[in-house]
Amino acid sequence: MNIFYSSSSLLNTLFLLFSCLMINTSAFSEESERYWIIFQDKCDTEKLDFFNQSVCQNYLDSLNNIGFQEETVSNWLNAVTVDHVSKSDAKYLKSLSFIKEVRSVNTQWKLGVTSTEETLKEQKQQAAYAIKQLKPDPLYEEQLNGEGVAVGVIDAGFWNAKKNDYLKKLFDEGRVKGFRDFITPDRHETSFYFTKETGSDSHGTTVLRMIAGKEGNMRYGLADHSSFYLARTDHGDSETRTDEENWIAALEWMVDSLQVKLINSSLGYTNGFDDPSDNYSPKEMDGKTSMVTQAAEYAVENKGVLLILSAGNEGDNNAWKVISAPADAKGVLSVGATTKSGSKASYSSIGPKTLPYVKPEVSCYSLFGTSFSAPVITGLAACLWQYQPEASAEEIKEAIIESSSLYPYANNYIGYGVPDAGKAMQLLKEEKPKSAVKELKATGKKKITLEAIPEEHSMAVLFHKKENTIVIKQEFIYLERDSWKIKKVKKAESTTLWTGKRHIEVFW
Repeated sequence: MNIFYSSSSLLNTLFLLFSCLMINTSAFSEESERYWIIFQDKCDTEKLDFFNQSVCQNYLDSLNNIGFQEETVSNWLNAVTVDHVSKSDAKYLKSLSFIKEVRSVNTQWKLGVTSTEETLKEQKQQAAYAIKQLKPDPLYEEQLNGEGVAVGVIDAGFWNAKKNDYLKKLFDEGRVKGFRDFITPDRHETSFYFTKETGSDSHGTTVLRMIAGKEGNMRYGLADHSSFYLARTDHGDSETRTDEENWIAALEWMVDSLQVKLINSSLGYTNGFDDPSDNYSPKEMDGKTSMVTQAAEYAVENKGVLLILSAGNEGDNNAWKVISAPADAKGVLSVGATTKSGSKASYSSIGPKTLPYVKPEVSCYSLFGTSFSAPVITGLAACLWQYQPEASAEEIKEAIIESSSLYPYANNYIGYGVPDAGKAMQLLKEEKPKSAVKELKATGKKKITLEAIPEEHSMAVLFHKKENTIVIKQEFIYLERDSWKIKKVKKAESTTLWTGKRHIEVFW
């Protein structure tokens, strides 16, 4: 142990007083901001379970002694946030031997919604088709509805959730088991659900509805009998510098305090800050840079959590295009959005070309953004866990992936495609469904013609790919004389044909 942190000698005391004076003086002369302080290690090095240890109290005391009070504490990341840190303070903190890294808290969550005006009719249509796309009849036959499965939802506000017709039974039956508002920690239960502070405060309500909503025979979400823990971590319309740490704190609360194993979040972390220097760049969506990505990966790898996240809505933003953090984390299940035809929705973010793994992993229909495709998959996951309670998070995730329409041929537009509920159930019972993919070798050819089958529609979608998964071009083709005519695109190594009924993989 470094003497500086354990000794109470006069020399150390004088040094701490001098340091405190130096830092407090600098704070008046320079602009200050909020920082993550990441520690080198934890105090009890003899314990083998490093990640479940608390942040070292001696290190916190040392920070306090030199004038800094921790705001958010992350035991998982072995880090704290501190506010009012000037650039010279940050430089000084970096020089301390017990501190591994000092990084600015850069936070601007983007809610995954592309339309500010959602009519009830449109929402009903979306819910009906999104669920239908998953072929849920086997779930209904087994009377699966998520009963006995706890689900966490980390989002913006849940305004009017108690008054929502589709969520009424959740509250009447006491299945909303807990909630925390990380924006206003002392918020009372009533105001938590009913106060509207920003234009985004109903976002979490819609997400919850897409997981568990039901009215009469209308099933808005598949997990209408699950129990729920809710966390508000986003400031909504305002841009703050604390949303990232709120998200991490909410994740640790749900996992460590409540032992929740299935968590949905439809928040994304990219750019758009008031101060452009705070923005992430697309190349930083690398599965390791952002603190939320690190926390998400830790939850999956070390805590056995199934974390289902929206891929993001930057697909048609030429300045960004790729998924947002923490959906770039390797272990999470990132969900994109499709159209009814099975093509990538224009707004749905794509997987970076530089990642050594596929993102997103799966997709499903959403009219209003990936915010509302991820909860559909979360509802499916809850039903599958009810079906096989002994399954691990990884087994549930793999069943969802392997049941999807394009498996085993993924791409960085829609991942492995749209999950199939019945196939996922078979996989959990270790019954391997018969592969429906047809593989064709077209070596040396520039085009091929395939006969259609009677059940196919008149339009199909093509994904022209290089390097196995990277889409060069998404294309729609139409039946010509009851045949599909597929032309090779420049640099394409393979092409996926999806007709709605068949998956054909063409290798050029």
